[in-house]
Amino acid sequence: MLALVLPGTLLAQQIQRCEDARGKITYSNTECPAGTSPVKALQAAPAPTPEAQQAAREKAARDAQAAQLLGQQRLQQQTIAATQQESQRDADCAYLRGEIDSIRRLRNALVNRPFYSLDDLDQMDRHVAGLQDQYRRVCSP
Repeated sequence: MLALVLPGTLLAQQIQRCEDARGKITYSNTECPAGTSPVKALQAAPAPTPEAQQAAREKAARDAQAAQLLGQQRLQQQTIAATQQESQRDADCAYLRGEIDSIRRLRNALVNRPFYSLDDLDQMDRHVAGLQDQYRRVCSP
């Protein structure tokens, strides 16, 4: 019978909360050190049961699996977003190339007419230069 009681008392060890005259608190699993007085006895938490330990391991495994799944989903979403951005960039570059070519053709057609304004040509040249700058900024690697 002593063998059954002894392990229980070892697991349920009391911890003393000790305070000195200046209010400094110390903890001890034996008697309070000299110069301090016991304020409160704290009961140590009992050791978890094997079932509780197994449940904690299973929960940790489930949490790790959920975290891995979330990481995979995040990676998938990032890949989709990158693909969409690249697709949008390609579409923007194609649009800018088309605009530049269209304005150049319009300028050439305008020059072949008998009456045209140099201001119109300057305005078209400035517009093409702006589009080319935008194309270099957006479409160059």
